[in-house]
Amino acid sequence: MAEHRIVDRDEVVPTEIEHKCEVFFVGDEREQIYNYIVYHFDCRGVYFSARTYLDEIETVSVLGPFEGRHAANRISGPLNEGMLSYLKRRFRKIQTLGNDGYVDVWSDR
Repeated sequence: MAEHRIVDRDEVVPTEIEHKCEVFFVGDEREQIYNYIVYHFDCRGVYFSARTYLDEIETVSVLGPFEGRHAANRISGPLNEGMLSYLKRRFRKIQTLGNDGYVDVWSDR
């Protein structure tokens, strides 16, 4: 019989998790609603954010690396492996924003 094990700890965890909801109106009519969760990661002085929309909860999109949380310019460098490990335990697909839109970087499918 195979031995069971449980993984319940992460090397890297978010510094903050925000649940946001943006509602767009045209006149008095609701046009769109964006209900999403944002994960903020400070990985040894390099910042990443990850966003998942509640209507597509199996997919998370990573932005970064950046010099800091409020820095607008991306810096060169790979995605942090600890952050990716955290996200892999919680989502079925991880994307990042490339030059031509979102690109899958990992999927368990």
